[in-house]
Amino acid sequence: MATSIIKLHTFSGAGDGGPPCFLLQVDDFYCLLDCGWSEDLPSSRIAELAKWVKKIDAVLISHQSLRHLGLLPHLVGKYGLKCPIYSTTPVYKLGQLFCYDAYQSRFLCEDFSAFTLDDVDDAFQLFVQVKYHQTINLQGKGRGLSVTPLPSGHMLGGTIWKLVKDETDIIYAIDFNNEKSRHLNGAAFDACIRPKLLLIDVSNALYTHVGRKDRNEALRQLLLRTLRRGGNVLISVDTAGYCLEIANLLESLWHSPDSGFMAYGLAMLSHVAFNVFDFTKSLVEWMSEKILRTFEDQRCNPFHLRHLQLCHTLDQLDCVSNPKVILSTDAGLRTGFARLLFADWADSELNTVVITSRDGDFREVRDFSEFTRQQPSLGRRLIGLTSGEEWARQGLATAPGNTLLIPFTLSQRVPIVEDVAPSKLETSRRPSNAEPDSVQLEINPKGDRFRQFTKDQDYHDVEDDDDDDDEEEDDADERRISIEASNGDAVMTPAASAATPGAVSAKAPYVPYEFVMMSGSGGGAGTAGTTLTHGRHMAGYDIFPGLHNHSGGHFFRTAKRTQLVFPTTEKSLQWDEYGEKIDTSIYRMSAEIIDPEYIKKRGRSVNRSASRAAIQDQTKVENKSRFDLFSASSEQLLNLLVMQNSSGAPITPGFQMPQNVTTKCVVEKLEIPLRCEISFIDYESRSDGRALKKIITGLRPQEVILLGSTRSAIDAMVEHCRSDLQLKDEAIHTPSGLDVVNCTKEGDIYQARMKDSLVTGLKFTKIREYELAWVEADIVDADESSTDDPMEGVDGESHAKVASDALPVLVPASGPVADHATVFVNEPKLSDMKQILLNQGLSAEFVSGVLVVDNCVAIKRTETGRLVLEGMLSPTYYNVRAVLYRQFAIL
Repeated sequence: MATSIIKLHTFSGAGDGGPPCFLLQVDDFYCLLDCGWSEDLPSSRIAELAKWVKKIDAVLISHQSLRHLGLLPHLVGKYGLKCPIYSTTPVYKLGQLFCYDAYQSRFLCEDFSAFTLDDVDDAFQLFVQVKYHQTINLQGKGRGLSVTPLPSGHMLGGTIWKLVKDETDIIYAIDFNNEKSRHLNGAAFDACIRPKLLLIDVSNALYTHVGRKDRNEALRQLLLRTLRRGGNVLISVDTAGYCLEIANLLESLWHSPDSGFMAYGLAMLSHVAFNVFDFTKSLVEWMSEKILRTFEDQRCNPFHLRHLQLCHTLDQLDCVSNPKVILSTDAGLRTGFARLLFADWADSELNTVVITSRDGDFREVRDFSEFTRQQPSLGRRLIGLTSGEEWARQGLATAPGNTLLIPFTLSQRVPIVEDVAPSKLETSRRPSNAEPDSVQLEINPKGDRFRQFTKDQDYHDVEDDDDDDDEEEDDADERRISIEASNGDAVMTPAASAATPGAVSAKAPYVPYEFVMMSGSGGGAGTAGTTLTHGRHMAGYDIFPGLHNHSGGHFFRTAKRTQLVFPTTEKSLQWDEYGEKIDTSIYRMSAEIIDPEYIKKRGRSVNRSASRAAIQDQTKVENKSRFDLFSASSEQLLNLLVMQNSSGAPITPGFQMPQNVTTKCVVEKLEIPLRCEISFIDYESRSDGRALKKIITGLRPQEVILLGSTRSAIDAMVEHCRSDLQLKDEAIHTPSGLDVVNCTKEGDIYQARMKDSLVTGLKFTKIREYELAWVEADIVDADESSTDDPMEGVDGESHAKVASDALPVLVPASGPVADHATVFVNEPKLSDMKQILLNQGLSAEFVSGVLVVDNCVAIKRTETGRLVLEGMLSPTYYNVRAVLYRQFAIL
């Protein structure tokens, strides 16, 4: 008995290949079912959804991937979405990491403006965490509606949502897996039998995947074959979804001494790799029963990684020994570290690239014409090449040796240092006739390293009280210094004009980390070549203490100084009446600008008679450039991330970044020879076509809405519903685009107000917790009713609210009322009838689906749902009929 208005508004994911995004209306309650995002989602769909933001009362999120919640930060930040967002705890924790990783990956390669990190934080503050099988009774406009999350088996914390309003139950099942995986149980459909309305994703209706054991064995053989020939393996995965299953599988392979993998490297590379597994270790209760038993019996957490190294930068990845297996994001090779590694490794026949997901692109077409509307991702094209699909090879050039050339867009964000004004101290030291150096900044998109060069400068020896002056005179020649950072793409070339030793560059090149002078190749005659590299090459203990921090660096001979193998540095402590004085600088993370003047001071003698006031002015200027990492804005932190990736060194407490540093994206079009081995092994953990048909047949829904990415998959499932479920066409809905599906039954439902004079004359009949009555009345407008008694039945506050709705008013009928046909309200179940008859002292049992009472009366239900009472006229017949009548509200 449907007593509610039920409508489904589709914005994406209904036959258009987009992520799921639907708005479910139950009476006056609007619930957003998932809110997925992809870079192919049209802006017109987002604008259409934005019109409904103010009406949305709740959001139900099924999984943590961007395909299911990626649009939430955009709606919260740009359109002001303010309502409870319900999800399980893993979806809440891991979904936030999905958004963080996606934003950082796209920020480093493009000008991403869909949402910001602040929008992500604001969106996840609205989340309400729930547990499996926990019933949430909604309030406000959703009073009387309850929602229950059920396991989906697709991802950790993945959910099938069950909504119940009165006698109507609605099942929302998107991306589920009925089979068990390494760390998850299968989907739970026990509480979803015979729903009134089923919303189900049928994107895999025409797809068949291999079994779990077969795909694990295929992956093991592929890895072993590649590693033994000396190649590296790139496995493209998502951020915190099915990558957990692959990581757990690889960890078990490396843990086994007989597997042959322990001699090779294993790592995962993403911006949030450590956080993902740190959170996952605390979510064991959401995993499979096997993992729970292992954890309880052996106290062994399956995600306490011993062999899988977690990396956040490419420099950290360089520390992993070759050959190695790398798990990297993202799955479709659109952005992230996986795309960069593919560009680096695809040109080698020794390497292998493993694609583990179609990344939401479930199209099974073999005609390339359908891809002209929506171009596939790089990962989807590689899947097409492995499957031998013709469309994947169209438009690709061929190199000698029948090697395909993959069109590749390399985009990277690089730092740019703008002009800065010289400090007062530098201005005071500059001669009046000296002109500032002219520095030119050139961006070289082909390289992946930044090199900064300064012109020849005069460096003088550093005073040393322990050495004689004659030993230092040899180091007074002119020297050329090359400052080379570890990563980057910019080249700085000074102007050809000469400058005095005291001249300072007008553009101070930014060197983001502490530098240590290392010996290098010499320049010209009389010139000693040196190279400055960042702090990863710190000096060892075979020199005297403080030599690597000496103003003269490693340029000067120190033959007269005793070099201690195990030096000791005595530190004098300052005390007062309260104890040792606290150095507050050790609790702050800040840095300083390293400019040519700073470098020259390392090789120039210190003028001990310098003005004390000038030194204080210089200190003030340097302090202005300091910033606190804890109080820095998100834009400053992201620029700091770019600096770190460009230089490859970790952030140290002495690190400083100037406020004038900006970044830009450098894009280059390439053609990469595809010589590596490509393989597609499906780890999506989604039910295929055979499982979908069995699940829908077992659920036996009364009405179904088929959602999916392709029309061919939807049409195939429509035929199955017609043939096996024998559903009528009006009970099978296949929306597309911006459709509205009206699932309201039992005629039209309207809302109206009743006069007190009409209510007092009604005769109510109680059925369960409801009271029903038949009404014969006239309908008048609200304005006409308000002229009689505007305050009748309501107080002033509620009257103003109802009057604003302009609802029609029911008044007592003015004419004669004719008799109406008897109406039976309720749908009693035969199982309940059996129990009631047994309580009345009658014998009742089921025979071939028919309830037989005392072997003389039968109660059965027809195909149309009506109850039929048959039997001989006897006291038992009348007793059974009376009991049956009491189960209805007879109007």
